[in-house]
Amino acid sequence: MENVQTSQINIHVIGVGGCGGNAVTNMASLCSHERIRFSSINTDIAALHRCHNHEVVLIGEGTTKGFGAGADPEVARRAASQSEAALQVLIEGADLIIIVAGLGGGTGSGASPVLIDLAKENEIDVMCFVTLPFKTEGGLRVDIAEHALAEIRSKANATLVMSNDSLISALDETVGLLSAFRHCDAQIHSIVEAIIVMLTNTGYINVDINDFSHILSLEGDTALGVGIAEDDSSLSSALKHALENPLVDKQNIMGAQGVIAQLTCREEPSLAMYEEMLATLQLLVDGPQTLIITGVTLSPELPHFGEVLIIATGVPVEKHQFDQEKNVIPMKHASGYLEIPTYLRLRGKELL
Repeated sequence: MENVQTSQINIHVIGVGGCGGNAVTNMASLCSHERIRFSSINTDIAALHRCHNHEVVLIGEGTTKGFGAGADPEVARRAASQSEAALQVLIEGADLIIIVAGLGGGTGSGASPVLIDLAKENEIDVMCFVTLPFKTEGGLRVDIAEHALAEIRSKANATLVMSNDSLISALDETVGLLSAFRHCDAQIHSIVEAIIVMLTNTGYINVDINDFSHILSLEGDTALGVGIAEDDSSLSSALKHALENPLVDKQNIMGAQGVIAQLTCREEPSLAMYEEMLATLQLLVDGPQTLIITGVTLSPELPHFGEVLIIATGVPVEKHQFDQEKNVIPMKHASGYLEIPTYLRLRGKELL
């Protein structure tokens, strides 16, 4: 064992385009974790000047002269291909890349698939967090977003989809536009932070990068959620609330091939409540052959008693129309639980 050395997991969050850059700027301001790297890439140098707290890369300077892609994904695709050497340097050494992008415009829609291809060529897992435009922005932007989403889903290990239209129904209608977007960014950060804690903190029951990669290798739909428990007796309720949201037509993990259940607590949970939580999970999955990987980590600085992260993969695929895509905007319930559920589309890959 003296000859066995462990290395830190390198997680790299990259914003692509204006929306992705804004989101990563907000996330970087919230992040206190040392094992996460933030970057933004764009064809618009003025937008990169606003990314003041993380690395930035201007792509396609010879194509766009730094003035943006003109809402044309093909221009952005050429820009990313032109700057492939710079992007190769950017992603070097990453174990997991999380791409954040808004779809419907130029750079996010066109450059993201190029970045994914480059990461996959380097055998790096990729998760994508993408937003869909407001329907009132017009059919052309919706069509661009639909095409980009289909391409991204076919390439990335997992794609998390959020809809701008759901901001209105999820938040008070008087909320400011920028406040709504910051709220959305904060929830993406909450999911990312939960994954980081799971992969980088050594738990009493540990989920490592190979466990995570195995779960990502299962094709099908995936339900993902984070629930907050205010005390030991509410772990099962937190698990249920993580997978229940009125904004999602069907948040069902029945028949899932694999599940990660990560419990992060401020203090030691009781054996009885932990067993009850896992029994609840078994009922929801209803699959005796489901691979369930559990993790338990103590985090004394946690502001509440515990968080339950659920990632269920290989859920039987249902066909979703683009205009019926649901978002991952969290809801605060009277019970005190924070829900961050969504569906992800997975593509099979080899284990690390």
